[in-house]
Amino acid sequence: MKALRSILMLVVMAIAVLTVGCSSAPKVQGPLYSAEELAQIEQATLAVEEMQDRLLGIPPLVQKQDWDDVSNYIREPLGEMRQRMSRLARQLKPESLQRDAQQVARDVFGHLNEIDQATKDRDSAKAFKNYNEAQRDFNAFLELIPQPEGEST
Repeated sequence: MKALRSILMLVVMAIAVLTVGCSSAPKVQGPLYSAEELAQIEQATLAVEEMQDRLLGIPPLVQKQDWDDVSNYIREPLGEMRQRMSRLARQLKPESLQRDAQQVARDVFGHLNEIDQATKDRDSAKAFKNYNEAQRDFNAFLELIPQPEGEST
């Protein structure tokens, strides 16, 4: 019995040594973004944040029930927002983050389309509801954007 225990211990020790010896060290991954990519993302983020500031023009127009101006405002000044947000989302890594950002951007545009529909229906409540949801989703989009080292949101 003692001999069997000794043999069993040797087998277990051999397996342990082989497992530890044959395993490779975890590969260290470099940063997701180069300094140049982060600079491009930062520039694109500033352009997108500028578009968010333009969203602030919607509530006063809805409040005045100036439906034509609301509709024009959504189409003209904010029309560029779709391109900027989509371009920024495509710069993100990994792919799962890129997909998430693209979905949130689509949600923002969906709310803007609902505001446009509210102008046709002359529905202030629907316009304000979708404005608030667009702002919430816009903020969620910005939360997905990586921050340069040393900065936080």
